[in-house]
Amino acid sequence: MALKFDPETPLAGEIRVVENALIVPWGEGKRRKMARPAGVFDADGKFCVDAMTWRSSRRPTTVEPDLPPETEVDREVAGTMLYAGLSYGHFGHALCESLARLWAVDEFKDPIDAVAFIPKNAITWPERSLGMVQLISDQLGDMPRLTAFNKPTRVERLVIAPQAFGVNDLMSGSPEFRAFTDRRLRQRIKPAGPDKIYISRSELFRKRGRFLFEDYIEAKMEAEGYTIFHPQQHDLATQLSYYKGASMIVSTDNSALHLAAFVVGPTCKIGILLRRPGTIFEDFQLQLKWFAGVTPDVVDACTRFWFRKNEKIQYNEVYSLIDFEKTAQALKDAGLISKADWVNPTAAEVDAAVQALETDFEMEFDEIFL
Repeated sequence: MALKFDPETPLAGEIRVVENALIVPWGEGKRRKMARPAGVFDADGKFCVDAMTWRSSRRPTTVEPDLPPETEVDREVAGTMLYAGLSYGHFGHALCESLARLWAVDEFKDPIDAVAFIPKNAITWPERSLGMVQLISDQLGDMPRLTAFNKPTRVERLVIAPQAFGVNDLMSGSPEFRAFTDRRLRQRIKPAGPDKIYISRSELFRKRGRFLFEDYIEAKMEAEGYTIFHPQQHDLATQLSYYKGASMIVSTDNSALHLAAFVVGPTCKIGILLRRPGTIFEDFQLQLKWFAGVTPDVVDACTRFWFRKNEKIQYNEVYSLIDFEKTAQALKDAGLISKADWVNPTAAEVDAAVQALETDFEMEFDEIFL
């Protein structure tokens, strides 16, 4: 099973309206890896394959559920709604997956009364799942209200638009989705803030992975005229305006770059410091290319990784050591800094940093060998 997707193929012609559609947020049926049984049926009980949600073109996040009996469908809503799929509380997934059908607000010929989501996680009040998505939607200008359903609900008119964004190979977006974010973010956001930004993770919740010695990196970047920026300490309007106003951005591979890609222009220079194993950096390269016309300079200088002992390893939460000398030279070669005078820590300093980490967490860390 796969989603057919081409970043150059328009999708507006595939928008359709399903009369008396049935939204099934939590259905009976067999899960498929991360995908739970959920979705949309038409008035005749036929499953709407085009309303399935996807992380990437080969990783669905919803699969066909069993059609619930009519006795379990005790809610009906009037009006026209756009089906938007899963509402995520995680910032990166909300950006890349929960927004992926909102482009149809600008393409559908008739007014849309509301945007309908189903919660990613089971919670008592479904609209509480909309917190992160609502924060992002508030930056898009005039939008229909957002709503969410926890129980099978029949909708008078449901607009189904193809998913036009996601992760991995979906990061390029469709022509309509790129135009949507350009109109509603890049063209609307006014630039502000410093000329050069280093996006730091040093003040994130400690389970979130980061570099060892990030304070050293911050000091070196400040000496180069960079402002140390902690996105989580600012509202989204500020984040967007700062990214729009910057001529240089250096960051680790993290969700802040997904947001920046919606507003930066082709003259912005971006450096990405890899902090975890894998090929996640390719997502940022793809998005920056298609949305902003930017080719970032990727610095792969990680030398060692640590993770909490006796826990399942999640690459997003590893602590990484980078080769500072290699990093500085790469940033200098890219024109992002002027001095490649960074110095690597001694073995004793690294051991002390890991011990401090263990003291902070009150647990041991294991080094990961890849």
